[in-house]
Amino acid sequence: MKTHVKLPFLMNKKEIQKIYQKYKVPKHIVAHMKKVAEICSILANKLLKKGIKIEKELLLKAALLHDVLRISDIMNFNLKEFGEKIPKSTVKIWENLRKKYKKIKHEKAAYLLLKSINQPKIASLVRKHDFYLIDKLKTLEEKILYYADKRVDFDKIVTLKNRFKTGRKRNNRPEDDMEKVAEIEKKIYKLEKELKLIIGDFKL
Repeated sequence: MKTHVKLPFLMNKKEIQKIYQKYKVPKHIVAHMKKVAEICSILANKLLKKGIKIEKELLLKAALLHDVLRISDIMNFNLKEFGEKIPKSTVKIWENLRKKYKKIKHEKAAYLLLKSINQPKIASLVRKHDFYLIDKLKTLEEKILYYADKRVDFDKIVTLKNRFKTGRKRNNRPEDDMEKVAEIEKKIYKLEKELKLIIGDFKL
């Protein structure tokens, strides 16, 4: 039974690295994306072993790019917190990105960027990892990327409970409806149970 179809049209790792370099993606954000990709790979492999079709290559590429423009809407844009001296040229690139995408979230910003470089499938998948789009998730790829992102705090795998706790502190915006946030958190727990029913019990 054929369970995995290679997608040659997707950008390769060198092209992803060029995007990191072009937009000066911070090291801690790259580390986060790589850890999310690691979880995606684990879950995808479990599905493939069960004979369940999933576009693993697409999923991993999307994981490696899902926060590529995270700098555009990061709330506490304090250079001192990056733990290293940031070149002025890099700061300028980041400031331009924050100005360009000021009115939209980083998920949509990345979607627009990836779509503009002819990566529509990756773009669509990246778009869906937005915390507030849980009800829009349809495919296994969308559900796994969304879930994996919620299990990684910076570059560490944590429980959903811990992730939600730190996420509320870090991302709490004035316009956030905390009742809505709590409702979505409950749905993410349900998503975890759904994935375990499909994949089998897993520990990360």
